[in-house]
Amino acid sequence: MQLAALISILMLAASPSAIGQSAQPSSATFHWLDSRKDATIFERIRTAFTDELKPDDPEKVKPYVAQGYKWISRIGVFETSALVLVGEREMRTSTYGNYFVAFNYDLKNGKKTALTSFNKGFTQWKFEKLIRFDSSRAPDVVFTYSSCTECEADYLLGSFRLDSTETKWKIRTWSEKSAEILIGSDYSVGTEEDSKYDCLYKFADFNGDNFDDLGVRCLAITEEGKILDDTTTIYTIQHGQPQVLSVKDPKQLAAIQDQLCIDAKKSKLCPSK
Repeated sequence: MQLAALISILMLAASPSAIGQSAQPSSATFHWLDSRKDATIFERIRTAFTDELKPDDPEKVKPYVAQGYKWISRIGVFETSALVLVGEREMRTSTYGNYFVAFNYDLKNGKKTALTSFNKGFTQWKFEKLIRFDSSRAPDVVFTYSSCTECEADYLLGSFRLDSTETKWKIRTWSEKSAEILIGSDYSVGTEEDSKYDCLYKFADFNGDNFDDLGVRCLAITEEGKILDDTTTIYTIQHGQPQVLSVKDPKQLAAIQDQLCIDAKKSKLCPSK
């Protein structure tokens, strides 16, 4: 038995797939790779993205600004599926305009799948937290980003989810047309009443199913303090399907308001703070 076991181990170690797996951290939980502690697998993935890390050819990307500096920003791994974020900016020394594109990378066969089409990435992408909206094996990777830089920006929230059927990372969509959730904005000018969206949001189990939901309340408010609109929305997964629920019931609104204002920073939505 000892000899047979040794032969099996040697045969496994010699196979290409085993070599790829040996470079992979043995964890069944989602985790971000550390470029130093996980140097072998990090470099393996960086090498696989050599083409994606090349500077843009200005002629090929017109009329868009060529991104001259690109880097691996983050790599998150769950089992054999890697979520790869590639950062881009005009020059290495640029201090603004960071732009991010996302990919799924299969650690078993090396296949790359872009999660966004050309010029449809994320400006100022920032990791928020890991959230479990449902019983999926991996949590959603929640992030924030803005619609643009040096402009009257909207501030948005989205997430990546693991498709258990295809074992691929994808962008979670909340409706047929949208994956983005508004969580604030700058003042928009040139309208009859210049206004912005002042929002609070929180992840909590709002419907009692033991999974997190996202509650968002937004005021459309002018510089003079006039409220143009007041909406409260719950984003939840029910029976495997995303649901966007507009809350109107006064008791529900009050309960959600209380949750949103716990530990919230100073906001017009929490007058007592």
